[in-house]
Amino acid sequence: MIEGRGPMGVIQNINLGYGILHLYRDPSEIKPFDPPTDSPSTTDTTTILCTLAVPSYMATSDFLQFVAPVDPYVSHYRIVRDSSPNRYMVVMKFRDSKAAQDYYKQYNGRPFNSMEPEICHVVYLKSVEINSVLIPPHTFPFLHDTLEYERQIKENDDDDEDKVELPTCPVCLERMDDTVTGLLTILCQHTFHCSCLSKWGDSSCPVCRYSQKPVLGMDLVLGSGEGVNIPLEDEDNTCMVCGSNESLWICLICGHVGCGRYQEAHAYDHYTETGHLYALEIETQRVWDYVGDGYVHRLIQNMIDGKIVELPSATAGPTPRQPEQSQDKLEAMSVEYAHLLTSQLDSQRIYYEDHLDQVTSQLSCLTLQVKGLITDMQAMQKEKEQQAQCALEATRALAEARKDKDRAERKLESFREKLDIAKREWQEEKEMTNSLLQNNALLKTDLDQNRQSVKELTDQVRDLMFFLEARDKVQQDPDMGGGSLSTRVRRNTNKNKSSKQG
Repeated sequence: MIEGRGPMGVIQNINLGYGILHLYRDPSEIKPFDPPTDSPSTTDTTTILCTLAVPSYMATSDFLQFVAPVDPYVSHYRIVRDSSPNRYMVVMKFRDSKAAQDYYKQYNGRPFNSMEPEICHVVYLKSVEINSVLIPPHTFPFLHDTLEYERQIKENDDDDEDKVELPTCPVCLERMDDTVTGLLTILCQHTFHCSCLSKWGDSSCPVCRYSQKPVLGMDLVLGSGEGVNIPLEDEDNTCMVCGSNESLWICLICGHVGCGRYQEAHAYDHYTETGHLYALEIETQRVWDYVGDGYVHRLIQNMIDGKIVELPSATAGPTPRQPEQSQDKLEAMSVEYAHLLTSQLDSQRIYYEDHLDQVTSQLSCLTLQVKGLITDMQAMQKEKEQQAQCALEATRALAEARKDKDRAERKLESFREKLDIAKREWQEEKEMTNSLLQNNALLKTDLDQNRQSVKELTDQVRDLMFFLEARDKVQQDPDMGGGSLSTRVRRNTNKNKSSKQG
């Protein structure tokens, strides 16, 4: 009992029920588009509708918003959830049949939203019945409550003889309706959707792993009582470990195929590793119990009354129908089967819990390793960022150095050009200086010669002038006529001059 306040108002109490959900289909189908009559029963029938397979991502508020246009015409909503975790059903009771028909026409086949592929499926409900029994919500209820529930179902069989419960597909877990999609029943009498079985890549049954391929030496008992020999030896069946095709055993839990004890005993090794107790001998179709170290009988549940019955041997021929077993014997078999199933499930639970503990410890170690690796990675990331920063600064410094180098090289090239120009000018100056020096020396020589020539000419002019003056004097003075005139050469003077020049 839970009290609180919800979006629809004050919630007085919530009754959480557990049980088995049965969905029946009436062979005389209701035609939803037929106009309802004034009969009260027809009106009540056509006012209850059920929206199937509402996806779990739609909350109750989302669904109410989805059906908001018809909300004023609905008197009651009820949410029904089965064992599927990703969907639920909504039973809606309308105030009149016309509103129910309008809802069916508008919402049946309509997608819930444009982003998801799920489609709204609406069906009419003729009646809703709840058979209450005190069965706790456990995996294995008490035998007394189970038998009481079966007796209640048997009492109601007379009323439900004209109803057919829609079975579910073992692959997709959807209801199998032959009026909607095609159904396929294989040799082991399991029925599936055609589309589901077509996606099954193996030739075995997805439920019982029954091989559809012919096998040697097996007597299949048909409904007519005729025994048909089917070859049991399949060349494709080999041991998954060593590849042997003799004395093969298949695990009934996981489908592992291994060789027998007289070969390499890989089937027994699989039992010691996994704890799967039962294995089927492919050649004889008999089941071996590793704990009891012997063959066991196959027990199945009768589809008619739900009782546990024993199958005949796979190699036995057709036998006359056995008389009906007593109720005490069936109850004892049911108890034995329940205890056997409970013990096997407990052993499997222990095995998987141990395996889960190992996986958990490994996961913890891996988590610690991952955390350490993450820490190392973060440290390496920081170091990498620092190195990247240093590398960036070094790259910038290198770029500046290259720019400085380019500028220095350009300056050096300019200086070299100026040096070459200066060298050429210096060479020209040097050559010109040498030329000038040579010309100066020649000019000095010429000047000395000219000076000597001028001196000699000056002496000659002086002598000539003296001669002319003397001649004039002689001519003017007759007394000097007939005389002679001579000149002396001053040797000392010439020697001193020559010594100075030298």
